[in-house]
Order: sequence, then structure tokens, then C-alpha cells
Amino acid sequence: MRVACVQIAPVEWDPAATVAKAEEWLDRAAAAGVELAVFPEGYLPGYAAIQQAKKAEDPAALAAVLASLEQIPGPATARIGAKAREHGMHVVFGMLGWAGGGARPCNASVLFGPDGSILNLHKKAHLTPVYEAPDFEAGTDFAVTTTALGPIGNMVCADFTLPETTRLLAVKGAKLVCGSLAAWSEPGVVNIYLRSHTAPSKALDNDMFLVMCNFVGRNAGMEFIGRSRIIDPSGEVVAEGSEGPDAEELVIADIDLDGAAGAPFRLMDRRRPELYAGLLAPNDVAEVVWRG
Repeated sequence: MRVACVQIAPVEWDPAATVAKAEEWLDRAAAAGVELAVFPEGYLPGYAAIQQAKKAEDPAALAAVLASLEQIPGPATARIGAKAREHGMHVVFGMLGWAGGGARPCNASVLFGPDGSILNLHKKAHLTPVYEAPDFEAGTDFAVTTTALGPIGNMVCADFTLPETTRLLAVKGAKLVCGSLAAWSEPGVVNIYLRSHTAPSKALDNDMFLVMCNFVGRNAGMEFIGRSRIIDPSGEVVAEGSEGPDAEELVIADIDLDGAAGAPFRLMDRRRPELYAGLLAPNDVAEVVWRG
């Protein structure tokens, strides 16, 4: 099948135009024969309004911005679902919004089927302090969805920082995991993005494909770097996007979930779960300090 990272930027301060831009790029993806399209983290509505309110240290303004985020499902997901149905395409859409009656909004990755229905709504579980926590609600689940393309998992950005998350999806049967990401040009962030979030070892260790779409453009005073990656189960980066805030593009690869093998033997087959109970123990630290 043909998969693509839709490496684009939102229209700053204009959510309606941002959704319209996503529709346009889905038309482009369909013309290129794409069957699964993945958008960046928080593509709708972007981060500008939220970060402006935070920098101003204005709780009322921040509350108003958060309240203005869309419901999931809602008008935006209806439009993206309609495009998915029009093109018979699976779509993973990154957005900030309200879901499930939570007291706070979430950072979501929404998986649409080719009939336009929402197949999975993943809430980012590992929130980034200052940027998201404590204003967003953390997710509590990692689901694998049975689709016409195969078993798919979807996660958001820092969820990939921990090795347990991709392994959990692999144990649940995922053959492909879609990542919506937002890495900007700060050197330390770029290093984490390339060496942790999109590390080829995650694909090799878990015998899975990764379709990792990164934000691009200038938003909230930051420049996002692109370099979206599609990685196969051998750990090879089979497609990589251009780098820089102006690098809007479709990053496309043809993959075969059934015909690929990460190694002469599956590393997953060597697992001995009876030895790993200690992984469920709490972290042996007195205090976690964020130095962002």
C-alpha cells in the first residue's frame, strides 16, 4: 500500500482555513494514490493562540483559547471524514480538542476509515510539561485498530519517547504505527526527535512500520523542522521529508505489511514476558524535574 506523511503547516490564527488546507492536501494525496495519510501533531489549530496566552501569563485568555477548541467528533472531523470517504482513504489527523466529556482538552490523533468513520481516537498520554501539562488531559490507553489495511496503532509525539509504548502496540498486534509529531528547530528538541521519537530501532525491535509525520512551518514563534520519516521493520528509513520551515510536501512510500521482515528472525519472538514484571514497578526516583 502507499502511505504518506502530510508534512504541512496550519494557517496561523485561522482554523477554518487550516481545515480547508488539509482537504486540499488530501486531494493531492489521493491523486498520488495514497491509501493512508498521516498529519502532524496539533495541526488543527496549531499552537499560536495557546502559546501567546501562556507567554502573557493571562489565565483568562488561556481559558478562552482552550474553550474555543473543537469537539471531537465535531465540524472539523466531519470535514476530514468526508474527504476520507470521498477518496476511500485512511487518514490520521492531529488536532487539539475536547473529547469524551473531559474536564480539559486533549492532544489527539484521530484515525479515520475509508468510509469516513472515526476508528480510533488516541489522546496523547505523555504530556510535555509547560507546553501541555497541566492544561491538557493525558490519555490512558494505547489501542490497536483492525483496518482494511491491517492492524494500526496511532500515537502522538512524546508518546514515542518511551520504549514501552511501541512495544505495547506490537504486543497487541500492530503492524504499523502512525505518529503525529511537532519537533521544532531547537537543537535539543531535534536530537530527541531523531534519536528517540523516530529512532529506527523502534521499528526493528518491534517488527513494525512507522509512519511519522512532523510539523513544519512557523507557528507560535517557533520554526518546525519537518524531516518526517517512514521506517520499515528492518530499521531502514525508506522515505524522509525535507528539513526546514518551508518544506511542505507529501512524504510517500510504498510498503507491504505482509511481505516485509525486519530480520532473518523476528526479535519479538525472543521475548520472555515472565522476566519483565519489574518493568511495571514505579520509577525509582525521588523527584522528576523538568528543565525545558
